[in-house]
Amino acid sequence: MTTGSSSGGIRRLADRYLPKASTTPRPRPAPKRGRSWIKPPPAAAPVSPDAAAEPRAEHWNTMDIERTVLVAVHTITSLIRLEDMVLHLENDPRVQLIYTQVPDQFGEGVENRLRELEVRVIPWAEAISRKFDLVVAASLHRIGDLPARARFAAPHGAGYNKLWPAWAWPGLDDDRPVYGLDRASLLDDEGRPVVDALLLPHPAHLSTLSRQCPEAVPYAVVAGDPCYDRLLVCRAHREHYRERLGIRDAQTLVAVSSTWGSRSLLAVNGDLPRRLASELPANHRVIATVHPAVWAGHGARQVRNWFGEARAAGLDVVDTYEDWRGLLAAADFLVADHGSLSAYAAGAEIPVLLSHFADTEVDPDSIVAELARHSPLFDPQASLVSQLAAAREAQPAQWQAVHDRLAARKGVSAEIVRETLYRKLSLTELPQPARWPLVPPPRLVQDNRRSQ
Repeated sequence: MTTGSSSGGIRRLADRYLPKASTTPRPRPAPKRGRSWIKPPPAAAPVSPDAAAEPRAEHWNTMDIERTVLVAVHTITSLIRLEDMVLHLENDPRVQLIYTQVPDQFGEGVENRLRELEVRVIPWAEAISRKFDLVVAASLHRIGDLPARARFAAPHGAGYNKLWPAWAWPGLDDDRPVYGLDRASLLDDEGRPVVDALLLPHPAHLSTLSRQCPEAVPYAVVAGDPCYDRLLVCRAHREHYRERLGIRDAQTLVAVSSTWGSRSLLAVNGDLPRRLASELPANHRVIATVHPAVWAGHGARQVRNWFGEARAAGLDVVDTYEDWRGLLAAADFLVADHGSLSAYAAGAEIPVLLSHFADTEVDPDSIVAELARHSPLFDPQASLVSQLAAAREAQPAQWQAVHDRLAARKGVSAEIVRETLYRKLSLTELPQPARWPLVPPPRLVQDNRRSQ
């Protein structure tokens, strides 16, 4: 399955979906590191004849590179989203992609994953001292520190659903804004937006942005949800993923998902994965996936060992930092919390049973809050089979609750994202259509790794 259009069609999409903004590049002051200005480099000293013979870095290039793009990776979660974005640039011989790891408390695993991807990586210290044509990120943290002609940012969840954490917000609890669409996230110390393009999945996010940070509205791009569109491509190949996961034809696959933090499924209903594996009939298979921040915050060995009893009861676990979309592509049900996977599953017509709902952490106008209004909540005293049946009955209402928001630009998100990237690079797009390839099937924790 592919999506695509002519260059003229893509331009018309941009005219339709992008808020009107000046095309004149905004002057940028010298980038800042924290609260201090970075001093400009000293004037170049005279170059000796011997030194002048030393080739500059670009002289080593094989291809005639016209633009350099820095992919700023905060966490494994953001890296998964960034892979969706930069695949539109990877085969362009005019563009060099360079990756850096942004300092982040949940950055565990990023270095190893970048090594597996075999991409070019530079240290953060080098990244903040160079100038790039474009920075692409799936988090706003510290991207203002990166010198660039333009900066592109996308969410790393199903839109912008969570409020600022109560422990981090300095104001009143009932004044907490939607995280990622607020002034504290989007403006620098001088009150200027730190992005030149901010991807929004749905026009409703534009309303939130207008209310919370109107200064950033001219740089918003209502592009739909690339993660959702790619999931649907994978869902169309459901049998491929079921076969790779070892799901038999007569089996019902129940996926279990937990986000991170004290209000997650693992924190509130930690025994639920084991119960599902041990109490559901034998024709059910149960596979769990947990948020990368759980692996990063506690360590892979620790997490695998925590699942030891549940795995002995028959639970399988998606291994460290694997893409979860292959699991949802194969699933018949999802048991989950208020994480983004609940919304994505419902949008893919997968019945959702919520383990609980952390209403104090979620924007009441968000897609996840709307889904919760139409979803059964786990009852420890009731039959698990009957609760899955209730989720199946609720599935049409769940789909209706999330579909319009997820599918605001259904089928064209790849085109809009690619058009935006190339526009910010001031390059013409390649002639081939924009498309979403399949994600790899996720690897599961193996028996010989259970105590590793």
